[in-house]
Amino acid sequence: MKDHYTLSNIKKIPWGVLEENHPISLYPIMYPGWCNIVDKTGYITGLQQKNASCLHFKSKGIIFINHKEWTAIGQHLLKKIVSHPAWGNKVNNDILSYSDKLVHFTRTNITQVNLKKKTNQQLFQLYKNYLTKHSQLYNCSIVPVYLDLYKPHLTTYLTDYLAKRVKATDYHKTAKECFAKLTVPDKISRAQQEEHSLLKIADNINIHLGKSKFERKHLSNKMILTTEKHISQYRHLGYNFEGPAFPDKYFWNRLRSMVTDKTKPVDKLLSFSLERRQIKFIHNKILKALKIDKKHDQLFTLTQGFIYSKDFRKMSLVQSYYEVEPLLKEISRRTKLKLPEIRNCLLDEIQQMLAGKLTRPKDLNKRMQGCYFVVINRQLPGRVYVNRIFQEMKKYLLKKEDLTEVNYFHGQTACLGQAKGIVRIINSVKDLKKMKQGNIMVSQMTNPDLVPAMKKASAIITDLGGITCHASIVSRELNIPCVIGTKMATQILKDGDKVQVDANRGDVNRIK
Repeated sequence: MKDHYTLSNIKKIPWGVLEENHPISLYPIMYPGWCNIVDKTGYITGLQQKNASCLHFKSKGIIFINHKEWTAIGQHLLKKIVSHPAWGNKVNNDILSYSDKLVHFTRTNITQVNLKKKTNQQLFQLYKNYLTKHSQLYNCSIVPVYLDLYKPHLTTYLTDYLAKRVKATDYHKTAKECFAKLTVPDKISRAQQEEHSLLKIADNINIHLGKSKFERKHLSNKMILTTEKHISQYRHLGYNFEGPAFPDKYFWNRLRSMVTDKTKPVDKLLSFSLERRQIKFIHNKILKALKIDKKHDQLFTLTQGFIYSKDFRKMSLVQSYYEVEPLLKEISRRTKLKLPEIRNCLLDEIQQMLAGKLTRPKDLNKRMQGCYFVVINRQLPGRVYVNRIFQEMKKYLLKKEDLTEVNYFHGQTACLGQAKGIVRIINSVKDLKKMKQGNIMVSQMTNPDLVPAMKKASAIITDLGGITCHASIVSRELNIPCVIGTKMATQILKDGDKVQVDANRGDVNRIK
């Protein structure tokens, strides 16, 4: 029987970087999600992904995909939704539905039950069921990722269409500017919901106490309880893949700033409401001025939906990771393994340990130091390597060019605008302390726990991402110039560099 998993076969794949996350483990995120995508997503898309891999070391995971395969799938899906926008709408609705189902499962079956009373077999079944729900969401939510993360198929198609309409109507805005305005979601994100909720609390405090008396001892019990309820409802937003969630002080400090700020909370709420109306007005104005036809109007609406559902899906996943942690901790307690070790155990290993048939996976220590997970030609469930193949692929995949002399590079516009400032490389929570107001934030790819740094940035630049990525969504909410998908920003720039960012064109220039 042919062995597909030889080093030479693995190296034959034209691997390209999709994204990098930190911290992240094999389970419950990477291994089951990508195995199921390879196994089942083809039934949704009509064209099957056959290969996937992920390099794990130092608590981070770098996802690699087959460059040719993903380009072909992206082109295939673009043709599909251009011909049948209704199919894209169905996928979008499925993403929202499976997101809700996942959170409902973790809330009702994990956070609201006494796990200590569950048998070992029941704990395993809960974990297995969670992974099934998780994978169902992954299977449909990969569609917009195919369309616009690795290569901006949908963005390029729509921008090219707008360029023709701008030229034909002699419109005064560029195609990129029109695209940015036409694809702002008509629904607000989870982060915006949290911001509004906290502003309302701040407004109530402001009305009853004024700016000068923001001390806990001055707050009524009702004010304190309302704030604590808010914290409980939204602390998971900072959890990302493995936590920790936002601490209480994160919310209390922001609440203090809102109460004592020169601009009243009620004025900020009113400003946002007016801004949303203005967005809708400009949207309709552009549609009319460019004489956009019905089919393309549907595609812009679909793109809005994909951008919204990407955030909705991401935050639902984050909430599920936060809510599944008590289950993982209980499994950890019973198996006498640490929580990070459980996150790197394969599902059958957890089943054997809970059944008393295994004490500890034999290669777990090496796996924790670094491993390489790969699926080749749909030969599932894939392999996890910790020795020679891991070391060889790490060296092979992380080869870097010398880009120190490059002073100009280009990316995709996520949010319009221009800025000049000092670079700060922000890839993890430990980097947040480097970020000062007005700095240019440069990151491989942003995630929810980097939002405090994003709020201080005068511009954001990322290596990876498409129009539905986290950096794109948040930069638009904050109205911060943002260039995404540069591929090389973190390799070219370093802390202290001065750069000029022109997000209108997607240009970044290092100033010497």
